[in-house]
Amino acid sequence: MLGQLKNLLLDILRRKRLPYMVIADNERIFGVQFVAKEFPFTIHIIPTGLDRIPYAVVLNSPAVVDLPTDERVLLSILEINLQIPIGAFGYMNGTLIYKHSITDNDLTEEELDRIIDIAINVVNIHANRIVRTFGGRLALDFPPGFELKA
Repeated sequence: MLGQLKNLLLDILRRKRLPYMVIADNERIFGVQFVAKEFPFTIHIIPTGLDRIPYAVVLNSPAVVDLPTDERVLLSILEINLQIPIGAFGYMNGTLIYKHSITDNDLTEEELDRIIDIAINVVNIHANRIVRTFGGRLALDFPPGFELKA
């Protein structure tokens, strides 16, 4: 089953022309990282320990970094979570993180493809709005004052 899910995921990323990097690949776990719409994403296929559903697909994105910690930001994240169709945003150490988990024995390519598209759009829309409203910066943006030197 791990092999099937791995191949399904890689086929989708190739078809979407999303360059990826394999970060874990053994007999128990598989993970890739990729960038979509200027946001880093990680997808892991991990064991659940359950016989009926042996693997979960976990997608996450550290969307915004250096986000201020105040009540308005945290309440806004809770409100966003009520609006989005899948997954949820969380906040940890100044970082807004999106996460969605899928457990399904017969996950189809179409379902996984759709979930990836929705997640990318959710992160894009809401992370940009959070930065405009509260500050911080998108996870892939260079920090202020950063200078690339040859």
